[in-house]
This record gives sequence, C-alpha cells and structure tokens, in this order.
Amino acid sequence: MDSSHPIQAPENRSDRVVIRGHTLLCLQGFRGEGYSENFIRNMAAIHDRLKSDPKTMVLVTDSPDHFCGACPHLKSGCTLRGQNFEQHIVAQDRLVLDLLGLTAGQAVTWEEILSCIGSRVRGEMLDNICGDCQWLALGFCKEGIDRLH
Repeated sequence: MDSSHPIQAPENRSDRVVIRGHTLLCLQGFRGEGYSENFIRNMAAIHDRLKSDPKTMVLVTDSPDHFCGACPHLKSGCTLRGQNFEQHIVAQDRLVLDLLGLTAGQAVTWEEILSCIGSRVRGEMLDNICGDCQWLALGFCKEGIDRLH
C-alpha cells in the first residue's frame, strides 16, 4: 500500500454502490447489527437499496467502500484489530473477488453478484474465508448465502 496517499472511503455516487469484496458476502447476513448506530443506518440504507433494486450497479473493490465510510474503525484503512488490519482485509477482499470471478474496479449489477455468490459460495466455506470475524459465529452470513441456492 502506498502510505503517501491516505485511504478514504469513496465518494457517495448515487448511480452506483462501491462494495469491498468481503462485504459482498457480509450483506447476505445483515440483520441490523454493526459497529455503531451510524454504521448500522448506512448499511441498512444500502442493503435496502440493493434489495429493492437488484439492477443497481455495484463497483467492486478491494479498498474502503461506501460501508467503510460510516465505520468508526476507518482511519487510514481498517483499524478494527490494529493499525495494519487493512492489509488483512485487502487480502480477504481479493480472495472473495477471485472466488466470485470478479476483479477490483469491475462494475456489475447486484443481481449478477447474487448469482455469482449463489453459484460459487456455500455457507460452510465462510469458516475459511472469514476466519475469526466476530459476526461469523452468529451464523447469519452462512444462512443468507445458503438461501441463494
């Protein structure tokens, strides 16, 4: 990562939603919980938009996205588990994008993303993808992904 350019969440453009690779999977289990009230409101609004309009264009990325912009852990990247945690999240994003056959910077519809997840990911795979994510133990993401089949 180039430390001379601070990492920030992308501009909020109304014509598309920018989503990190790993968050594509997290959205399948979203049930109104998160890191702060602001984060939850933001995630719920984006989640509702995608659910109500599956033709919404999504720009997939391996860097901070529209969700991260409302997260209290966004400093110079994700600091959820320390200053260098962003590197771990980027690797996780790239793993998910590779698994889905997508590349950072690619624009696809939410509907296409759901189809990719449904055909390439099973809930049981999340243990290897998500590691020790605090949300994994709740089982919501696994259930959400398995519902896509």
